[in-house]
Amino acid sequence: MVFESWRTMQGIGAALVIGSLVACGGDKGSVADSAGSNAMAASADSTAMMAPAGAHWNATLQSMAGTKVAGTASAMAGTSAGTTMAEVTISGAPANGEHPWHIHSGTCASGGGIVGPATDYMPIKADASGNGKSMATVNIAAPTSGDYHVNVHMSPTDMKTIVACGDLKMGAM
Repeated sequence: MVFESWRTMQGIGAALVIGSLVACGGDKGSVADSAGSNAMAASADSTAMMAPAGAHWNATLQSMAGTKVAGTASAMAGTSAGTTMAEVTISGAPANGEHPWHIHSGTCASGGGIVGPATDYMPIKADASGNGKSMATVNIAAPTSGDYHVNVHMSPTDMKTIVACGDLKMGAM
């Protein structure tokens, strides 16, 4: 991930690694993959690299943990410099449930740390039919390459249980 100002974000990066461990259950993949994301950012210059015009990351979310939660996710360069717009839509969730979600580095199989501040992601609030949608403006520049995935968590009190996951792939809008 390329940050608009690496020098400013470097100090925040360490706090985000710790925050992502707490927010997403502290899986062992989070530390290694977050460090990998920071290393990737360190190798870039301080000018933000924007995704190619019309670039759009897409994922199909697959049910996990014995649930029926599935859906789609997308991400693209935001309207403001140094931001990423993300959206997730789910179905099959428990009626009226609340489900935190995040874009993570790595794949569903490998895991990884949260991309950007965890507080940028508003939880999905499912309706009485178990359908929900959430949008986020993440305060980092949109990626131009790499492996990323979207996790949907069981609830704010059960962040360790991932109910749906999908690997983001770059494609046209």
